[in-house]
Amino acid sequence: MPRLAIIGAGITGLSTARSLVAHPAFGAASLCLFDKGRRPGGRLASRETEFGSFDHGVQRALLAESAAQIHGAGILRAWPAADSLSESPSWIAEPTMNRLAQAWSQGLDCRCSVTVTGLARDGHQWRLGFDRDQDDTLFDQVLLTIPTPQALALLGTAGIENAALSAVRYQPNWTVMWTPSIPLPPTADHWAGVAGDPIAWLAREDLKPGRVGPPRLTIQASAAWSIKHLERPADEVAARLIRIAAGVLGLPADARPIYVAAHRWRYAFVEQPIGTAAFELAPGLYYASDACLGSAVAQAVSAGDDAAKLIIDSASPDPA
Repeated sequence: MPRLAIIGAGITGLSTARSLVAHPAFGAASLCLFDKGRRPGGRLASRETEFGSFDHGVQRALLAESAAQIHGAGILRAWPAADSLSESPSWIAEPTMNRLAQAWSQGLDCRCSVTVTGLARDGHQWRLGFDRDQDDTLFDQVLLTIPTPQALALLGTAGIENAALSAVRYQPNWTVMWTPSIPLPPTADHWAGVAGDPIAWLAREDLKPGRVGPPRLTIQASAAWSIKHLERPADEVAARLIRIAAGVLGLPADARPIYVAAHRWRYAFVEQPIGTAAFELAPGLYYASDACLGSAVAQAVSAGDDAAKLIIDSASPDPA
C-alpha cells in the first residue's frame, strides 16, 4: 500500500483524503496530513469566544442540494437569507463552519501545528523535513495543497520550479469579529458590498441558522481595502472596519465593542485560477488547491476529488 503525505489540511487536502480512504488501494492508514494550523480546515475557520462563535473564514458553501448531501456530512444547513446573493443555494455548517472540517478529518492521521520545511527526492520516494520531530518522513507520494507562494518555497528546497504556480496571484482579506455594546438593528442579517465598497461582507453570526449567543458581526473587508491596509496593526484595522460597519448599519460612529478581534488572510482569494484541477510536478509529487479552479468551497472540493483520481491512477500498476 503506497504511503501518501498531504501537505495542507484545508478544503482541498481533506477532500482528497476523503476520496482516497474510500479506495481499496489506499485507506486511512496510508495517508498522513500535515498542517501548520492548530486544527484542520484552513479557510473553514471558526473562533469560539465567550460571546459566541464567529465564522471568520469561509462564510458559506455554494452547493447544489445533491452536492450538499454528499459533502455535508449531515451537518450542513440551508441559509436561505443569503441565497439572493448567488445562483446556487447557500449552506453553512452547524454549529460552526469549522465543524465541517472536523467531520471530514474524522479518522484521518491529521497532524496540526506542524510545518513542512523541506522536500527532497530519496530514491523512488520523497523525504520531508519538519520544524519538529516526526515519526514519518519518507513517503511514496506527496500532494501539496497549500497556497502557491508556500508551495514554491517548499519546492525550492528540492530544486523544482513551476511556471503555472509562479503565475498565480492572490488577494488578501482582513476580517474583524465584533460584538458591539449597543443593540444591532433587528433586520440586520447579512450585507454584501459592491465594487468600491471598503466592506465586502457583513454577517450577523447570531442570526445564522443553528447559531446562538448575543448579537455579533463578522466583517470582511474588500480586497482593495485589505491590500491598502495589509501591514497595519490588527487593532487599528479592527477599529477602522468597525467605524465603517457602524456607518453601514446606522449605528453611532463611536460604538464600542465588548469583544473584537481581527484576522488577516494573506491568501484569501485567487485572482486568476490555473484552470487545471490537479497536476503532477514530478514523479510522485502533485499539486491541487483553490489556486487550481477557484476559491469557492465547491471548486476547492473539486480540485481535491481530481487530485485523488490522479494519485490513484498514478499508483495503479500499468496493465500487462
